[in-house]
Amino acid sequence: MEKTEYLHLIEQSKNISSEMGWYFRELKYHIPKKVCDIDIISNDWIDFTCSHFDLAQHKIEQPREHYDKEANWLATCNQIMGRNSGNTQELNFGLNSNTNDLLCDMLGNDNIKKMGLQREGLLLRLIVNTPGHGIAWHEDGASSYRKKFPHLVGDIKRLWFPVIDWEDGHVFQIGSEVLSKWKSGNVWHIPWGVPHGSSNFGYTIKYTCSVTGVIDD
Repeated sequence: MEKTEYLHLIEQSKNISSEMGWYFRELKYHIPKKVCDIDIISNDWIDFTCSHFDLAQHKIEQPREHYDKEANWLATCNQIMGRNSGNTQELNFGLNSNTNDLLCDMLGNDNIKKMGLQREGLLLRLIVNTPGHGIAWHEDGASSYRKKFPHLVGDIKRLWFPVIDWEDGHVFQIGSEVLSKWKSGNVWHIPWGVPHGSSNFGYTIKYTCSVTGVIDD
């Protein structure tokens, strides 16, 4: 990095920090709530990533056609500050082929019921981050979910759980709270619009899962 580039980055950081602070306002101070604990077998989920590797999406932080205006703005800000293929690579399972159905079957109806969601319209995204990579600061708006399930009615909810027990260097931040020292199957709520992101600055692979579905009344 050249000094001129570094000095420019300092100015960019000031501007983006101010804009982010205004955009999220009180939502950035949200304290996340744990929903429940579910029963999963960690090795089954890791084995899934091996046996279905060719069906994974290979994603990095970048603007996308299906994002709304705000999501693309956030992705652009993250790119300006250095988020790129060198630190945001992930394997993402759940959209290609029948991987979502297979993941839902592996999760099981009892766990789905514990989370308070309906089986119909459930969308699981199994996310793999190798050391040095993570998910950049962003918010969820459910636009891609609504696009995939336009026929569903009812309130939808976004949850998150780790697939393996916490290991050194694995963190997940929701609002103003940094989560760590978790156990596999600890389920947390990510309200719509609340900023969040994750990092793997450890020495092992981080496996987590996001869950979106209709609340079971």
